[in-house]
Amino acid sequence: MPTWKYKITTLPESAEGQQLHPVIEALLTNRGYVTEAARQDFLSANFDRDIHDPFLFSQMEKIVVRIGEARENKETIGVFGDFDADGVTSSVIMREGLQALGIMVEVYIPEKLNEGHGFNILAVDFFESKGIKLVLTLDCGMTNHEAITEAKRRGIATIVIDHHHVPPVFPEAFAIVNPKVKTETYPFRELCGAGTSFKVVQALYQRYLPKEVDQLKWLLDVVAVGTVADVMPLVGENRVIVKYGLIVLGKTRRVGFQEMFAVGRILIDEEHLPDAHAIGFQIAPRINAASRMAHAMLAHQLLMERNPVHARTMALELEDCNVRRQKVSATVTDQVRVIALEKYADKKFIFAADPHFPYGVVGLIAGRIAREFHKPTCVMTKGETTSTGSFRSIPELNIIEAIEQCGELLEKFGGHAQAAGMTIKNEHMDAFYEKFNALVEKELRDVVTEPEQWIDLVLRPEHITPKLYRDLCLLAPFGEGNPEPVFALENMVVHESRLVGNGSKHLKLALVSKEGGKCFDAIGFSLGKDFPDVKEHDIFDVAFTLDENTWNGSTSLQFKLVDMKPK
Repeated sequence: MPTWKYKITTLPESAEGQQLHPVIEALLTNRGYVTEAARQDFLSANFDRDIHDPFLFSQMEKIVVRIGEARENKETIGVFGDFDADGVTSSVIMREGLQALGIMVEVYIPEKLNEGHGFNILAVDFFESKGIKLVLTLDCGMTNHEAITEAKRRGIATIVIDHHHVPPVFPEAFAIVNPKVKTETYPFRELCGAGTSFKVVQALYQRYLPKEVDQLKWLLDVVAVGTVADVMPLVGENRVIVKYGLIVLGKTRRVGFQEMFAVGRILIDEEHLPDAHAIGFQIAPRINAASRMAHAMLAHQLLMERNPVHARTMALELEDCNVRRQKVSATVTDQVRVIALEKYADKKFIFAADPHFPYGVVGLIAGRIAREFHKPTCVMTKGETTSTGSFRSIPELNIIEAIEQCGELLEKFGGHAQAAGMTIKNEHMDAFYEKFNALVEKELRDVVTEPEQWIDLVLRPEHITPKLYRDLCLLAPFGEGNPEPVFALENMVVHESRLVGNGSKHLKLALVSKEGGKCFDAIGFSLGKDFPDVKEHDIFDVAFTLDENTWNGSTSLQFKLVDMKPK
C-alpha cells in the first residue's frame, strides 16, 4: 500500500463566498501562483498573448534564411524524426510546414530495434542517395556527433531541432534550436520536440506566409499530442499549446486522427472534447505502438493521410499493433515486477536485463515499474554482445546527469531528466551497474524510495460543491507539472458497494460521512482486486479526484477513487 503524503495541511475554513472556491485558492497558492497577476495568467491562458516570438531563439533567423534559400533553389529538404510519439508528431509538423512553403520533403524515421534513437549513418546514406543538401533532425541530434560530422563531410548541412540533454561539446551542425541550451535567449525551456518544431514552422510562416499565420492553429492537435506524450510540464507555453490543441483535436480536420478514434472507439469530437489524459492513455500509446511493434512510419503516414479509405486501413493496422503491444507489455511488466521484488526490495535502483524483453516495450515497462515502486528503473534487451534499454526516473533524480557520469562505459546514450536510453557492451554491464547504483544510492540517500500517493489536501464533505468542480476545471489541462488535484475525505462510511465492469474489476461505492449528511457516488477503476470484500458500514479514508457523471440526463459529482485506507 502506498504511503499517503500531503501537499497542503491547512484546511480552508469557508466553502463559498469568494470569487474562486477557497480550495482552489489554496491549490493555486501551493503551486506557486501567489499574486493576482500570476493567477490570471495561469487561469486565462491565451494563445495570442502567451505564445512567444519564435525569433527569440538565437539561431532562428539563420535557419529561416537557409530554408528560404532551399525554397528559392527548389531544393528537397530531408527531415529526420525520432520514432516515438514526440518524434513522429515533430516530423508531421515539419513536413506539413515545409510543404506549405512549396518545398519538397523526404522523411526518414529510424527503425527502433536495429537503428535506435538519433540521427545515424544509415540516414545520411539515404539522404545522400536523394541528393539532399539540408537535413533537419527533429527531437534528436544533440549527441549525434558522428552522423552529423559525416553528413557535413558529404556536403549535407544539418539543422538540429531538439530539446534533449545538452552535451559539453555541440555537434558540427549548421544551426541548433534547443531550449535547453544554457545560453539560449528563448524564454521558455520546456518545449518538447513537437513544440520546438512548431516554433520553426511558426517562424517560417511569419517570414514567408504571413497572411496564413492563423492557419497554424490547425497544427496544434499534433503539437499537443507530442507535448503530452513526452510528459512535458503543462505550464507556460506548453499549457497554452495543450489547452488550444485539445480544442483543435475535438474538431480535427486530420483524417488519420478521425479514423484512429473510430477504429479505437475513442469518443472525441466537438461535443466530447478530449482532455490531456485522453492523449496520454489513448492517443499517444497508439502512435508509440507503431515503432514498438512495426515501424513508426505507419503512424507518420496515418497522420499525414487525407484519403479516408487509406487512413482506415492504416488505423486498423495501428490498432492491431496497439493490442499486441498491450499483451506483450502486460507480460513483461509482471516479469520485471518479480525481479524488482526479489532482487531490489532493499535497493534504490531497479535494473532488469533479459534477452526475451522486446526492445519495443522496455521504456514503457521501465516507466510503469518506476511509478509503482517509486525507484529509478532501467529495463534492457540483452543481445549477444551488446544490450540496449531505457531508463525512467523519479522526480528526485536527474537520470541523464547520472548516466553521463558513466558515459565511458557506454556505446551511446541520450535523454533528459526523467527518461533516457543507452546502448552498452555486455562486458561492461556489471561495472556500469555498480557505478550507476552507487551514484543513485548517494543521490537518493535521504529519499525514502517506497510507493507513495500524494494528496493535495484533506477536505470536509461541505467543501465538495458544484462550484468546487467548476472552478477546478479552470486549472485544466492537467498533466506533468500541473497534476490533477487529489483530495481525501476521512472516516467515510460505505452505504452501498458492488463490483462492476468486465471481470468485476471496478469498485462502485456510495459513501457517507461518519457524521452523516450528503451521500457521494464513487468509482474505483481497477480497485476491485485490491478491495474485493468491501461491505456496507465499512469505514475508509478515501483519496480521489473529482469528476462529473451524467446518467439518464442527470449530472452529479462523482469521486474517482485513487486509493482507500480501511479504518
